[in-house]
Amino acid sequence: MFIDVNEIEAKGLWLEDSAALDDRLLIEEESYFLRDVDYAVYFSREGEKVKARGQVRTTLSLRCVSCLENFDMDVDSKFDIILFPAHKIDVSHAALSADEMEYIFFEEEEIDLDRILLEQVNLFIPFNPICSPYCKGICPNCGVNLNYEDCQCEHPRNEMSLLFAKLKR
Repeated sequence: MFIDVNEIEAKGLWLEDSAALDDRLLIEEESYFLRDVDYAVYFSREGEKVKARGQVRTTLSLRCVSCLENFDMDVDSKFDIILFPAHKIDVSHAALSADEMEYIFFEEEEIDLDRILLEQVNLFIPFNPICSPYCKGICPNCGVNLNYEDCQCEHPRNEMSLLFAKLKR
C-alpha cells in the first residue's frame, strides 16, 4: 500500500488496519506469517521529511536453530522513523549505496507502507531464533531431538567433559 505524501495534512494522518505481507520477504529462511500484520501508524510532516510513529503486531512461524523444530513467535514492535525524499540524498558522497538506503527514503511523493511494516517485522526477528531458553537441541551424532527423547549413542553424552578430561592428563 502506498501513501501519498500530499495526503498528510498539518494535523497528520492516522492509519490503522491489517495487511497480508509476502512470506518470501522475511529475512529468516523457512519462516512465514501465521496471521496478517495488524498496524497502527501516525504520519506527520515537518517540511519535506515525514515522521512515522506506530506499532506492528503479528505472529510468525520460525525454525529453531538448535532443535530445527518450528515454533510460533509473537511480534509486537513499536517504531519511530523519519523518512526523507530521495532527491535530497547525493548518493555519490554517501557511505551507503542507494539500495542500502532505500528503506529510509521515499520516492515520487509516495511512501511504501508495506515496506515499512515488513522492515519492522524483520527487525524484530532474533539473529538465531530459539524455540525456548531450555531447548536441548539435537544430538550431533544420531540427530535425535533431545527435547523429546534421550540419545542412545554409545559416546559420552557430554563431549565437553571428555575434552576437559583429555586436557587434564
